[in-house]
Amino acid sequence: MKHVFLWGSLLSLAVACEPQPTRQPAAASPAPHPSAKPIARVRIPEGTVQGDFDGDGTAEYVWLVPPEVDSTEVNCVGGACTSYLTSSNPALRPYALETAIGGTLTVYHHLGASQRDYVGIAPEWFMGCWSRYFVLTYRPGGWQLGVDPFSTHCDQWEQDTVAIARDSAHPGHVLIHYTDMAAEDFTVRTKSVPLR
Repeated sequence: MKHVFLWGSLLSLAVACEPQPTRQPAAASPAPHPSAKPIARVRIPEGTVQGDFDGDGTAEYVWLVPPEVDSTEVNCVGGACTSYLTSSNPALRPYALETAIGGTLTVYHHLGASQRDYVGIAPEWFMGCWSRYFVLTYRPGGWQLGVDPFSTHCDQWEQDTVAIARDSAHPGHVLIHYTDMAAEDFTVRTKSVPLR
């Protein structure tokens, strides 16, 4: 009987020493624009970013709605592969991004003198590494390009190159970092261009 009690105690001790599953803390959500007022709760899709794109002092969320891809996974249903930049603010009309099956969004705060934010879009396609990079902001009447779209290559993104930044040496200009399509080694170059 003594052996049974001792065995039961050891078994209880062994079970108590087993590692217990730990709860991981939830990932922190990205911080909103520092000067933006909070917006009403909305259902936020994956890949959403937040900024004050129309410059009214209230942050809105934007995301890309991709087209439906057909069963071949190399074409879109209906033929047109157009993604739509959509906002939580219904007053901001969607922007049609042609030849894109999705993309990655990046917010740029304070590129220009105003409080208006810009959104960068690196479009996704079925294959290939070359893409044009779009930088948009919202003005009365719709989304407008902040600069002309410029070429990028996936090597540029693997190097964590920032696509666009304020040019502090030239007021009203930004520095774009683009991949030179003529260079055989996918050289990333920098150019100062006016911001619209």
